Amino acid sequence: MTQNNTSLITGLTFVATLGGLLFGYDTAVISGAVSSIDANFIDPLHLSETARSSLSGWTVSSALFGCIIGAVIAGWVSNAIGRKGGMLVAGVLFLLSAMGSAYPEIGLGPIGAMGPKALTPFIFYRILCGVGVGIASMLSPLYIAEIAPSQIRGRLVSFNQLSIVLGMLLVYFVNWAIASQGDDAWIRTTGWRLMLASEAIPALLFLALLLLVPDTPRWLVMNGRSEKALVVLTRLVGIDEARATIAEIESTLVVRTHPSVAPLFAFGSLVIGAGILLSVF
Repeated sequence: MTQNNTSLITGLTFVATLGGLLFGYDTAVISGAVSSIDANFIDPLHLSETARSSLSGWTVSSALFGCIIGAVIAGWVSNAIGRKGGMLVAGVLFLLSAMGSAYPEIGLGPIGAMGPKALTPFIFYRILCGVGVGIASMLSPLYIAEIAPSQIRGRLVSFNQLSIVLGMLLVYFVNWAIASQGDDAWIRTTGWRLMLASEAIPALLFLALLLLVPDTPRWLVMNGRSEKALVVLTRLVGIDEARATIAEIESTLVVRTHPSVAPLFAFGSLVIGAGILLSVF
């Protein structure tokens, strides 16, 4: 019988779901700062209504562009430096972007005195945060799936979805608490910066806890570190189940191909045919 280390599995899942929480937090935190961003960076440009709305929309949504970049590179990053390493990269990006978007003038000029000139670095930091979101959106559930015993894997991965929503909910309360500390003038000069900078707190927690967790057994086996993977799995599910899981992982890493078959068809014509049918219908 499998002897799951429930407390350890739960702890590792909690750490990984902080990536999901930061996903939700970053997605929603900008909502409290939109009017202040417009007032500080866009309105002084005296653009036409169409141009102003377009620039404001791009500024607010620029993080989504970063999400695309993050999602594209997440697989490569996780294979190169591990699931844990990839989440560390995401955590660093969350931290840098939180402080950078709150104070985009850092290293360029006096805080609050650059006006519209600070818009470009602000957008850069928001894109940077989007890259972190894109990486975390893939690697947090992947990490959970690769450390969780099969019988509870689906349940644990679903916690990541819950944490995304909780991150959104949390930041609305944070924004409200910050906004309640002053009037509109204070919010436009200081409050909006505190809203964006508040993301640094969960980002630091995420980074600190990641330093304490192991990488996933599957990635360790993929990189020739089966002994380390066995140690991790033994702590999670016991020695017997650990050995069986290592053997299963090793078997899934073998791609069987025929010498005369191109790599494109390595997984069989049935899969290729199904893909074509789905694309047509």
